[in-house]
Amino acid sequence: MMRNLLILWSALLVSAAAPAQILTLEQAIALALESSHEARSQRLRLLESEQDVIAARGRFKTQLALVIDAPNLNESVQGANIPGQLPQYTTYGSSEWSAGLSLVQPLPTDGRILLSGDVSHRTDSVFDDTTTDTRRSRTLFNRYRVSLTQPLFVPNSLQLSLERARLNLAESRRNYTAAQLDMVYNVTAEFFAFLRAERSLEIAEAEVAQQEAASQLARRKFEAGLIPEVESLQMEVDLAQSRNGLLAADGARARAADRFKNVVGVPMDAVVSVTADTEPAFYEVDPLLAVRHALVHRTEIRAMETRRRRAEITVAETDARSAVKGELRAYYDLTGIGTSTDYRDPRELWDLSWEDIRRRPGSKGFVFMLSVPLWDSGVNQAEVAAARAALARSDLDGEQQQRVIIMQVNAALIALAESRARLEALARSVEVAMRSLEISRQRFDNGDITSQELALDRDRLTSARLAYLDAFIQFQLAGADLKRQTLYDFERGRSLVGDEDAS
Repeated sequence: MMRNLLILWSALLVSAAAPAQILTLEQAIALALESSHEARSQRLRLLESEQDVIAARGRFKTQLALVIDAPNLNESVQGANIPGQLPQYTTYGSSEWSAGLSLVQPLPTDGRILLSGDVSHRTDSVFDDTTTDTRRSRTLFNRYRVSLTQPLFVPNSLQLSLERARLNLAESRRNYTAAQLDMVYNVTAEFFAFLRAERSLEIAEAEVAQQEAASQLARRKFEAGLIPEVESLQMEVDLAQSRNGLLAADGARARAADRFKNVVGVPMDAVVSVTADTEPAFYEVDPLLAVRHALVHRTEIRAMETRRRRAEITVAETDARSAVKGELRAYYDLTGIGTSTDYRDPRELWDLSWEDIRRRPGSKGFVFMLSVPLWDSGVNQAEVAAARAALARSDLDGEQQQRVIIMQVNAALIALAESRARLEALARSVEVAMRSLEISRQRFDNGDITSQELALDRDRLTSARLAYLDAFIQFQLAGADLKRQTLYDFERGRSLVGDEDAS
């Protein structure tokens, strides 16, 4: 137990001694988009959809397969009943070696052409218990076939499968973009929460230092008889409160650091810090462009379009269940058989099978099937009506989704304007509070004001700094929220969607 505690304490000392990795907001975002759990999960989802499209496209291409039975052995005793005689038991055996090669070429019309060839060598044996003789024969089968299968009057399942895969891929790409923007917003929020905790710690440290200096000055004044003892004691109380606030700020910084490391994706034992210029960069926003860009490119809008197309496909497939269906099948094959009851070289059996192919007429077949539904008690009619209702509901949901998006964009625009106005107002208040504290400190040194009055001005400066920092953070978060709501970066004047969505 003691050894484990020593190891843990050594690790903590090494971690404390390690230099801190200082990250800017841009570096934190880039790190999160590369290594965080959510980023890796989204990349895997996108890869899954991309591979589904590749698979759907591959179903239109040639497929080649080889099947080998090497060998297929069977031997068993079978009884034969002959009228008026006792049963006779004979042992039958067979061994077969075969190989087949098939080539399938799908057609754009959802049909397929099959070319196949297979060769098998079979040995049959019979053991007669009455004569104790074993008779054997060897046969080589040589067959080649071409066949055609074509569905008629039904939706093209190959084309629909490819379209579904493409819709899923487009949706995954849009979800990937939206997830990235959500990650950017979450990282921004945790970044500035961490920054606020660090700045609060710095303010608490500065306040403690100022309070220590003020407490020492009050002690000297009391000893010199310039102020009453109660003011000196009050300064000591204020110093104790400042130190308590410093401990709380240090704990808040540690908790904010853990949340930040978790969302960014760095090891939890890493030593990190953040830095940012708290001088805001203001930029203009075009409200009409914000709403228009969101209505065209928001993931929810494009997802509604995808769902509507899926609903249309479902209607077509459901309606086809009660429609006339047909299928065309045709084949032609050549079969050669070479057989012998005595031992022959396999090449001789091969030659015999080819001679048989040339002599034996080819097998052929042609089938045209037609299925005409006559009565299903209204089942399909109800299913089609349900599918059309789902399509109409998709249109209705799309209209409502547009209204919701407009509300969200307007709310983001209002929040950005409010945070900017608040930030501009609080920037002046910090300057005024700093100047007021300097004047109060000089007046306290001269004995014109009490320690309580000095403490009030110090508290006003602390509150003004924190209020400005909160306003700055809210302005940054409002900008990040507007960016993810509109998929447009107004600060840099560019769209955030890819070419496949911008087209």
